[in-house]
Amino acid sequence: MAIPLFNIGGLASGLDTGSIISSLIEVERIPVEQLLSRKTEIQAKDTAWQGLNTKFSAIRTSLNSLDTRQEINSYAIAQSSDETAVTATATGSVTPGSVSFTVDQLAAVHQLAGDTDFSGADDLVGAGDFTITIDGIDHTVTTTAATTVAELSQQINGLEAGVSARVVDVDGTDFKLLLTADESGEDGVFTTSGTVASLSDFDTVEQGVNAEVTIGSGPGALTISRASNTITDLVEGVSVTLQATSATPVTITSVRDTEAASTAIKELMDNINSTLSELGTLTAYNADAEVGGILVGDSTARSLTIDLRAAISSTINEGSTDYPLASSIGISLNRSGTFDIDETKLKAALNNDFDAVMDLVLQSGTTLDSRVGFVSASGATVEGTYDVVVTQAAEKATAQSANYKKPNSDTDLQIIVGSTTIDVTILDGDNVDEAVDAFNAALTAAGASSVTATKVDVAGKDRIQFDHSSYGGAASFQIIGDFLSLAGTYAGADVAGTIGGEAATGSGRSLTSTAGDPTGIVLSISATAAEVAGAGGSLSLSTVDYQAGVFGALDRMLDVTEGAAGKIARARDAWQSQVSLIDDRIEILEDRIERHEALLLKQFAALEVAMSTLSSQAAWLTAQLGSQTSGATQ
Repeated sequence: MAIPLFNIGGLASGLDTGSIISSLIEVERIPVEQLLSRKTEIQAKDTAWQGLNTKFSAIRTSLNSLDTRQEINSYAIAQSSDETAVTATATGSVTPGSVSFTVDQLAAVHQLAGDTDFSGADDLVGAGDFTITIDGIDHTVTTTAATTVAELSQQINGLEAGVSARVVDVDGTDFKLLLTADESGEDGVFTTSGTVASLSDFDTVEQGVNAEVTIGSGPGALTISRASNTITDLVEGVSVTLQATSATPVTITSVRDTEAASTAIKELMDNINSTLSELGTLTAYNADAEVGGILVGDSTARSLTIDLRAAISSTINEGSTDYPLASSIGISLNRSGTFDIDETKLKAALNNDFDAVMDLVLQSGTTLDSRVGFVSASGATVEGTYDVVVTQAAEKATAQSANYKKPNSDTDLQIIVGSTTIDVTILDGDNVDEAVDAFNAALTAAGASSVTATKVDVAGKDRIQFDHSSYGGAASFQIIGDFLSLAGTYAGADVAGTIGGEAATGSGRSLTSTAGDPTGIVLSISATAAEVAGAGGSLSLSTVDYQAGVFGALDRMLDVTEGAAGKIARARDAWQSQVSLIDDRIEILEDRIERHEALLLKQFAALEVAMSTLSSQAAWLTAQLGSQTSGATQ
């Protein structure tokens, strides 16, 4: 507590009571200062952990671009043998290989120009209706006697019909209305009609056609048609842009970009080295100077250092003799506790046997039964060999009608796929093929082509069968209507079984372990219901041998390090809890000191009052004695 401005301490006693109280309070504040010093030390530790959290986050960011085969496959280069005809760009996960094709035709945008020559954009077009028909749909604008060609152009653009209009200055004297499809290809072709006299005839400036390429030659050649000159589904992970026709085959080759992969791996290792260096500085102790780092002796920091080194240097790929360890691809632990990266050796390994290197660094699962495919694993998955047992095979939703009979009148029914309801009408007298076509046309038009109808023969009788394209209970559909006893809800079945004797959940054909050491393993199961039934309801599919790989081990180490329940968060929570306890203790001491200071002020003030009173009394007595002495003398 500050000494009040009105304090008159010392006026009676002559004592510097302010200094005395301040000195006494300073002595009482020694424990507070000690706590504040301790708080500063603890906050420095928390700040150090905050910095380490940033370091580990950088490792995670680098790892996320490397820890699956799909991400590794994105490090690729697409090349064209003739870039004047075709260019190629890698855009996603690429499977190395090549494809050759001729470019027979480029896609073009459909364009029409009106026959009428206008003298300017302000010329009148005349009254009437003008219709653009595209994809079977009419889009109409109505003009008046006062409508100009420029205003008509704006009206057409306002339709948002997939066709844009503009007035083109042909030669400074003649102006024409030009209509252009928004999209290239055959789907963008449109026609015009109407009662506006000046717009009765249009010339084709350019015919909208699809791009066409041919793979191979002879009777077995494949001709592929696309609406755009940019084709993204011809080569997996590669965007192909057609520039010109070419009678000579153009070859598109996709290859591994080992340079980019090497750079990404080096970036990851640089982040790991930076983190190890920071951990080393924070936990170091200089015996000569008897000075230690902020986290010297911290068991969590020490364990993170050990675990981070072990994730890289201790992982073994038992399936490779050429690249069994990180050191075999140029990543080795040095005496300072960080890793040396031999880029020349790393690139040589990637170029020599890319897949073998990936088997070392990536998660992998080896299965002995072709009906089991390894998909992925999590950071919680423990390396090992696990039995795979299937108790239920994944199935698709299927519905089969009764024997087909032609309807005697138009018959309506509905098919519900997800949130989409499809109305279908089977016409009076439609045969089974016509009914199948009607179902499929309606499903496709509604964007529900995941369900298809087919004709099936059962004991010489025609029936209609509906099949969902996906496996699992979530892939379902519903039929409403009595036609051929089809009414009902139909759902598939999810795969069920165990991995390593532990519980697993199914979603379609994916079986995911949810307990024990194999937690997080995801397998694709293609066994059939008949095979499971034939095995008495419990089909053994041999084993899956899981190896985490270098990056998998690192991923697991990061999983227990990061996050709200991770080692770093727990370490910070512990220090922050101590800071809170210190703050509480300081608050109690400050309150006690403040009350004591107030008491001292009160006591010293009382002292001053008492001494002032005594001083006054002494002065009075002195005066009285002086008066008596003076009287006696007289």
